Amino acid sequence: METISYRLKGFEYRVPSRSIDENGELQVAYQNDDPVKIPDITFLYLVDTDENDDVISAKGIDVANAWLMHLVINRDHQCVSLQSRSLIQYFNFLNEIGMLWDEMPSRQNRRPTYRFKRYLEELYRSNDPKAKLSASTCQSYMRCVVNFYRYKLARKHPFDNPPFEHEIITVNVQAGATSIQATRSINVQTTDLRLRMAKSTTRNDVPNRLIALSHYEWQEMDSVLRKERRIIRNIDGREVIGSLAVEFSLIFLLMRYSGLRREEVRTFGEALVFKPALDAFQKGYVTLRIGAMCGVETKGSKDREIEIPAGLMKQLHEYAISQRAIKRRIKYEKIESKSTRIPLFLNNKGQIFSSGTLNARWIEVRKMMVKRIDRAFDHKPHNLRATYGVFRLHSLLDAGLPQSDALTFVQTKMGHSDLGTTLHYLKQVSEEACGDEKAERVYEYLFNLEDFEL
Repeated sequence: METISYRLKGFEYRVPSRSIDENGELQVAYQNDDPVKIPDITFLYLVDTDENDDVISAKGIDVANAWLMHLVINRDHQCVSLQSRSLIQYFNFLNEIGMLWDEMPSRQNRRPTYRFKRYLEELYRSNDPKAKLSASTCQSYMRCVVNFYRYKLARKHPFDNPPFEHEIITVNVQAGATSIQATRSINVQTTDLRLRMAKSTTRNDVPNRLIALSHYEWQEMDSVLRKERRIIRNIDGREVIGSLAVEFSLIFLLMRYSGLRREEVRTFGEALVFKPALDAFQKGYVTLRIGAMCGVETKGSKDREIEIPAGLMKQLHEYAISQRAIKRRIKYEKIESKSTRIPLFLNNKGQIFSSGTLNARWIEVRKMMVKRIDRAFDHKPHNLRATYGVFRLHSLLDAGLPQSDALTFVQTKMGHSDLGTTLHYLKQVSEEACGDEKAERVYEYLFNLEDFEL
């Protein structure tokens, strides 16, 4: 027996109502004639197959599907893929240990919720790359299982014993500016199913901020940023799918393909943009200098040379001469009449984008990534810069450049003051990969093979 998920599109739901007729028989009707239309929803099924993998039986897991429907219909969730993945993991685990979801023995450590907690902790500590799960994935799975049981508890399901116990933990946070205390304490309600795992900030001793997206992750993000430009945003507590403005597509692409920091891309000037010549496309990229002399806020106000794929520069130029960009520049010039350096990326009021706005759009991109790849996606915008560093270093090494020269090149383009930072990228390049994956990455790195059209 195996738990699987199946995605239904164009699903319609009508709210049922029950009553007893004059003969004492149960009658089922509907509260309204117009069904609730759901674009798509993922349900769970328990499937049994024979030795030839032919399906013998398939039955919906009603208790799980009821919760998923509750999230979509009553909680306005646009996507429940994370919840369905979590329950697939949990119900497969229940099958392995031969327990029912609501079977709660008197001994706490025998209850399925606590056993699943230990199971996730073992997967997190596993040395088997096929079995190992990241801390964030384990925590997401556990959180969804807890929320599933909270849903059942709220509906007074008769458990023999509680699936978990509530706890109050005290967290120390920085106090406000008006407080005389340096810190203040707040109480947070949680459960005793919190996973016991070290707060890992490194992967192979690489800081999280320097970890690149994988080849697969970048392929999916490229579709989000450039091809589809669709994100998930939160409006009045509801998650809805919306469009990603072209400015943010170009901002994140610049960070990915040129290694720009957030402040550098925010202050990237319109005067730096030009239409690439034919030889630039033959070479694959263009180079230019950024720094205080052109109004770009680099780290430590240091000037440096960067490279931009010719195809991406072409897109920047087409955007810069568009009516949309021109209207925003006119508004900027009215606000900043004395400024001679105009940023390329401005909002519809003619103002430079704030760091908070960039972070907000990234969160929306990240939510869409979770839906696309069907697993946790914890990267921050700065990881796009790391992705440039790792991928570019890999391409140089694959081209036969000596390691020391390749490291120096990437260090210079990214403006690293310490070579040790660049060496973190080398650790990721050195990770083992199959031949096919390496071949794919070689093509991914080559600037002249990139299609940057939005």
